[in-house]
Amino acid sequence: MKMMKIMKMMKIKSLLIVALGAFGMFACSEDETNGARLNLDFNTVTTADNTSQRALTNGLEFTDGFITLSEVRFESEADVDSLEIEFELEQQTVIDFATGSTNPDISGVSIPSGTYEEVEIEIELFDEGDEPGVVLNGTFTHDGVETPVRFEFNSGETFEVEMEGAVVLTDGTNALAQITLDPHVWFANVSAEQLAAADRNEDGVIVISESINSDIFEVAADGLDLATDVEFEM
Repeated sequence: MKMMKIMKMMKIKSLLIVALGAFGMFACSEDETNGARLNLDFNTVTTADNTSQRALTNGLEFTDGFITLSEVRFESEADVDSLEIEFELEQQTVIDFATGSTNPDISGVSIPSGTYEEVEIEIELFDEGDEPGVVLNGTFTHDGVETPVRFEFNSGETFEVEMEGAVVLTDGTNALAQITLDPHVWFANVSAEQLAAADRNEDGVIVISESINSDIFEVAADGLDLATDVEFEM
């Protein structure tokens, strides 16, 4: 991780639910350095909930796959001496959709203790190759019949979530930034009828990509542009 100048980036609203919370104080020995720790947790949702009634009825479930990031950035400003904190990780990072784990591990970073204002987290999807940055596998169930589904998305979109207000991080505090990725919300406006009529490949899989079943893909891609839903728990 390294300090970087702020880059001009396209800010696209996303359906990310972010919870930033301080949890537990742990004992520090006299040999440990002062400061706090920011932990990143990716919560991947494999089953639709009550976010959208249509998401519950279109028969889609996603079980596994991966989401590849090219950049993760944490940015904030402390209220003392206008101290600006910015961590930017520019490397290819793969999120296992089934578990939420990352490779390599980017789960935590040490930051100075203090009161921070306007905490902001950005993640950018990887798109520097022929392979899509997002591949999610799942099933579509209709009239009791399960059909495999694969969603492919390849675009360097930048998702930004932020919180206005004070976040107090004292020495020895662990802070959790939980980013929830829920593809069922992206597909909330896709109906079961659209999926039932979708083309299948030679293996019977409904592939949803920019070039295959593009009408469904466009609806899902538009879902990424909906207003950001942000929840913070302190």
